[in-house]
Amino acid sequence: MSVAIRGAGQPASGRSTDSCRPSRITSEKSGRCSSRVRKQHSDEVLLSQLQRHVASIKRPGTLVVETAGGVHSPTPAGTSQADFYRPLRLPIVLIADAALGGISSSISAFESLHIRGYDVERVVIFSHPTYRNDGYLVPYFQRHGVPLTVLPPPPAQQENPAVDSAAMAEYYESTAPSLGSTIADLESRHAARAAEIESMPARAAKTIWYPFTQHCDVSPASVQAIDSAHDDFFQTYSAARSGETEVLAQKFDGSASWWTQGLGHANPQLTLAAAYAAGRYGHVMFPGSIHSPALALAEMLLEHLGNHRLERVFYSDNGSTGVEVALKMALRASRLRYGWAASDDVGIVGLKGAYHGDTIGAMDCADPGVYNEEVEWYRGRGHWFDFPKVAMKDGVWRVTMPEEMGGGVTEFGNLGEVFDVETREAGSLGELYVTHIRGRLEQLVKVEARKFGAVMLEPVILGAGGMLFA
Repeated sequence: MSVAIRGAGQPASGRSTDSCRPSRITSEKSGRCSSRVRKQHSDEVLLSQLQRHVASIKRPGTLVVETAGGVHSPTPAGTSQADFYRPLRLPIVLIADAALGGISSSISAFESLHIRGYDVERVVIFSHPTYRNDGYLVPYFQRHGVPLTVLPPPPAQQENPAVDSAAMAEYYESTAPSLGSTIADLESRHAARAAEIESMPARAAKTIWYPFTQHCDVSPASVQAIDSAHDDFFQTYSAARSGETEVLAQKFDGSASWWTQGLGHANPQLTLAAAYAAGRYGHVMFPGSIHSPALALAEMLLEHLGNHRLERVFYSDNGSTGVEVALKMALRASRLRYGWAASDDVGIVGLKGAYHGDTIGAMDCADPGVYNEEVEWYRGRGHWFDFPKVAMKDGVWRVTMPEEMGGGVTEFGNLGEVFDVETREAGSLGELYVTHIRGRLEQLVKVEARKFGAVMLEPVILGAGGMLFA
């Protein structure tokens, strides 16, 4: 078990502490800060060295990683320590501040850690005869499920080294039982954490229904238990191998959690922004209301899209329901424009292999496939065109035309040429595709009497359809 110790302020004992800056070294002779500057290492180097050291220790016990200064004291590279240690997500022992102002600094330190996803397993504080911060902090942390250990302050430092050593030895002996119970509690909480994540796959296999999953293949062995996530990685449970105990292993999130984590997991800026929004608004009823973030985002989108036809923004819960809202708006606008009856069967025009979500209406906007054709209410209300596909083969970028347009392959020098849409539309390929689309739509509308109220396209890439570049 590894424990990081965080300080919330200055010690209450009156004993001196090293005040040298992190980038300098202390002279062994004088105890003063030397002018010789220590070589700085990057955060990545320091973190990887720490991780390797922790992983190299195979014997049981408690490893203490003692940090320097407070929660947001900077690393040599200038990063807040709260962010620097986050990839390891070590359990935390927070050393609270017993001095004047210590209640505020201790709670602020706890909230800074809590909002970043750390588990604060224990708070330790020296008692203070005047301020008695522990009297307030004990019930505060109890409300948050965090136990607190109160220790008497160390004796004042004595000038005589022998007397000082004896006084400290007596102090350590008197506080040993309290510290011993604290360590035992930390070990117990660590064991509970390990048991919880170890049991999660079997419990989940019995109680969770997973979308997009063949449930005949779901078993405790197939369910991945995730303890946390940071940057591009998950911290997952890894079953014991021969001669090793259970560990948490790092796994690369190759799909960016289905494309929603472009900036990485637990991004501190996004975390703080979300916490600020939750603290400022919580949940606000939106119909007929407005708040600053929603209005600012809408205005920014309209300004930078550069399309004068787009004048308004709507908000919905997620991609699938967003499709439903847009579809309902488009079909109603088309019905009013063309004078259709409400009972008329109106479809959409789209691309083959499309996927727009798992709600019933969104399913109907895609051609039959694995995501929809077995659904009882699926009707497939539309017509879907095949499209030119982009791929690299043998080091050459190629655009392959669909068979319904005669097939054929055109080679390009680089991807920039492929997506030079204006040039391609003005050339023979663009003319061929436009002619094909126009002719097919005329057949559908004028001969087959079909009605279409919307065009739905997945730009650039069809993800669920097979990662096809259009």
